[in-house]
Amino acid sequence: MAAPIPVFYDCEASDMEGYPIEIGWAFLDPEAGTVVSESHLIRPPDDWPIKESWDPAAERLHGIALSQLWLDGRPVWEIGRRMNEALGGRELFSDAPQDEAWLRQLFDAAGLEPTFLVRRTDARVLISRVAGDRGLDEAAYARAKAKAVALAPRRHRAEPDARHLAVLWNIVARGTLAP
Repeated sequence: MAAPIPVFYDCEASDMEGYPIEIGWAFLDPEAGTVVSESHLIRPPDDWPIKESWDPAAERLHGIALSQLWLDGRPVWEIGRRMNEALGGRELFSDAPQDEAWLRQLFDAAGLEPTFLVRRTDARVLISRVAGDRGLDEAAYARAKAKAVALAPRRHRAEPDARHLAVLWNIVARGTLAP
């Protein structure tokens, strides 16, 4: 039996010690052979002192303005329900330890419990283990990473960054790297 297909997730935040402002996830749909991804801007709940934790340097990095959250953000309960619906029973991996805390903040504010499992294994460690299991040497793994960057570049936004990890996992795990 094949190992379950991981879900990769990413969060953007008001600052490193602040609040989540965007969440995205991505995973391979093995039947279609494509990566499925989704992201949502988070409308801050009234009890989050978001203005006090807003970092202009973080805003320059991710490009999300606070005003955009008020206009386009979705309520935390809606995002929590969507995540449970889309990801229930799955295993989620991130490449940043802060993402787990931000995910917990979102679900606590929503008053929900996740129906998925958040794994503490760093997504990059998971992918490099798969590369080793498939016998990829350093050069082949470097080509896989370069191909993933070309196909799904990182953007400091939740969905593209999660998609990048899912694409890299797909290249490594499914052997889609051309010689």
